[in-house]
Amino acid sequence: MNPSWELRAQEPLSAVTDLSQELKIPNFAAQLLVQRGIADRQSSVAFFKPQQNALHDPFLLRNMQASVHRLQRAIAKQEKVLLYGDYDVDGTTAVALMAEQLASLGLPCTYYIPDRYKEGYGVSAAGIDYAIAERFDLLITLDCGIKAQTALGRAKAAGIDVIICDHHQPDSNLPDGLILNPKQADCAYPYKELSGCGVAFKLLQGLYQQLNLDQQVLLKSLDLVALSIGADIVELRGENRTLCAKGLAQLNAAPRPAFLSILALAAKTLPLSLRDLVFVLAPRINAAGRIASGKRAVDWMLSTDQEEIDALALDINTDNTTRRALDQEMTAQALAQIEADPAFQDQFATVVYQPTWHKGVVGIVASRLIETYYRPTIVLTESNGVLTGSARCMQPLNLYSLLETCQSHLVQFGGHQFAAGLTLLHENLHAFKAAFEAAVASALSQQKLQRQLAIDTLLDFKELGSNPQLHFPRILQIIEAFEPCGPGNMHPVFLAKNCMVLEYKVLKGAHLKLKVIQEGSMVPLDAIGFQLAAFEKELAVGVFIDIVFQISSNTYMNRTTLQLLLQDLCTSA
Repeated sequence: MNPSWELRAQEPLSAVTDLSQELKIPNFAAQLLVQRGIADRQSSVAFFKPQQNALHDPFLLRNMQASVHRLQRAIAKQEKVLLYGDYDVDGTTAVALMAEQLASLGLPCTYYIPDRYKEGYGVSAAGIDYAIAERFDLLITLDCGIKAQTALGRAKAAGIDVIICDHHQPDSNLPDGLILNPKQADCAYPYKELSGCGVAFKLLQGLYQQLNLDQQVLLKSLDLVALSIGADIVELRGENRTLCAKGLAQLNAAPRPAFLSILALAAKTLPLSLRDLVFVLAPRINAAGRIASGKRAVDWMLSTDQEEIDALALDINTDNTTRRALDQEMTAQALAQIEADPAFQDQFATVVYQPTWHKGVVGIVASRLIETYYRPTIVLTESNGVLTGSARCMQPLNLYSLLETCQSHLVQFGGHQFAAGLTLLHENLHAFKAAFEAAVASALSQQKLQRQLAIDTLLDFKELGSNPQLHFPRILQIIEAFEPCGPGNMHPVFLAKNCMVLEYKVLKGAHLKLKVIQEGSMVPLDAIGFQLAAFEKELAVGVFIDIVFQISSNTYMNRTTLQLLLQDLCTSA
């Protein structure tokens, strides 16, 4: 589906020019900053160079004081503590963070990651059975627990204290325990978009403050927080930007042996960007929970034995290879199922079901289907006698709210605005599909979603400078300073009009390579469009085109040059 181009509202020229002159940066860079609410030198410095003092006081979180006191007691009395985390990247990094830091404070903990297939998402009955049988004194849930009223009620009844570190949307009915969740009602914490691992970090930050300890020891584990932020697709503004930037710096300065081992298998070298975390490290950690066990990923992240690290890294990398094969096979089957449905073209949502699909890959397949058919998508399989699956959607919809309207047909559900998990009985499938379709149609006012390509600003090539050797390194430095990028601070996207094609060719049968120039700039620019070879038939030397692109770099034979990364193009009007 070809996207429609959506140019963001442009900020007033006076504000852009003032900031451009104050910071001595091009107008396009000032436009990007003002669009992000940054209009003076002080806020620009805070954005480009996030500092530790920008982190909020952890004691603003509701129940933080009581949670810290409970942890202090556990340390003082050397109590038995169980860390219970979700099996995805956010959950496993949260468990690794808490286990690593509490061990350094003299409190070794046991950790429990549920089996994705036998126990499912969240706090399971089997997990609570284990906690009771082993007589744990304290249970800390990480990236889960906010909807586990029944399970955690059993733990409390058995005399186990509970601290719940979660970031998912709470219900009005809350579990019994000390809840740390910035989204809970009456919580004064000023930043609501922490990852699950981020909430765990705030608990440790509060503990460090209470004990008057040097927080530099805690900051050494921020690599795990940065990984969780990228993998869980939480926004990259405010406190998350600070945590992620500091975590990336820590990872690149002193990478843990586990990460180095997997990077070697992936043929990836330092330094890493957040994109590398999302597309290299995160899929492999997720694959452990999808194919084998999330506990394997925690063991690997925490290990200091190089032989064990290398063995676990090899297993995890193999899991990822298996996951990719399953992903391709299931996506092809799901697309065939959709294309065989004569009613599909008139529908607002996609719900597909195949009882033999691998439970660990349904979320990835849902994302793949959205790439082809731009609509909210649910992929279901069968597990333990019920239907279970993952849902994905996009703006302006709120997936959690959509599922809430259908909850009478569900056994359980939970998640975020754009991603969720759900379980239902087989006999309710037809009714649920109808209810979900109706909910989406109503939310969209009976208008089909159209993929939009969001563009930050127009760019005249003259703003890039006339001397490539002198000016382009500065431009790349400015663009790179916007990292880490993600929701709320996406990679800047530009529109350039009336670019004349000087050269073009197709690489490897799939990718489009261009050289273009714009009147008045006199500097030809290289551009590449991955998977855009189909546009070749619209091109000819001398043709004028409009292009949507990101600014990136290309390194070849130890020489780095500026390159435009094409997103879309069309013939100029």
